[in-house]
Amino acid sequence: MSTAHSLPITVGDDWLAMQSAGTLSPFKQLLLTCQADMAPHLRPLFASDDHVAGALLESAKPAALSDDFMSRLDARLIADEQAKAPTSEAAHAASIPDWMPAPLADYMRRNGRRLRWRNAGVGVQQARLGRNRHGERLYLLRAKPGLPVPRHSHSGQEWTLVLSGGYKSGAQQYVAGDLHQEDESCTHDLRIDDDGPCISLIVDEGKLRFANPLLRLFQPVVGI
Repeated sequence: MSTAHSLPITVGDDWLAMQSAGTLSPFKQLLLTCQADMAPHLRPLFASDDHVAGALLESAKPAALSDDFMSRLDARLIADEQAKAPTSEAAHAASIPDWMPAPLADYMRRNGRRLRWRNAGVGVQQARLGRNRHGERLYLLRAKPGLPVPRHSHSGQEWTLVLSGGYKSGAQQYVAGDLHQEDESCTHDLRIDDDGPCISLIVDEGKLRFANPLLRLFQPVVGI
């Protein structure tokens, strides 16, 4: 059963230092931003936009601006604002599921992503949201209540932010608002809670490594 903790599970100090320095990948940054949206009392742990912007400014190389740069920028901003029809904004807001954090909804809007679920195995659906040049994947996973996830390891880092429902990994319970980290050094199995489907936002660096050879044969088909 999904039971909330007194404090959500989140990343450790090393990852928070990377967050503060602005050196986390955009996908991992998005997960932490979504977690802070779900659990506002975690926000003091996470770096502010000023830290990230400052790091970017310090590392940027100076470049000369053209004489008409500001006028062209103003024209572009005006055109962008005119292109935002109020009806489309309202339609977008109406289409956001209750379980989706605002930062994720904003990411999908800005990148033209729509929520498209596809089967990824018995009782599991996946919605792909992005892949970066470093091989990281961003996607949503929805699993039916009571589903056991067979024993597996990972090809690299995997971050899972629970958005709705929950699951158990070994003796550890994860519920909405918790961030679960795993890597290639860990082998485990999961079981989705019985009281409802579990929806998670995931960033990973490679596909799962199932202990069962038969399941490995089906991985190219299901894509996880």
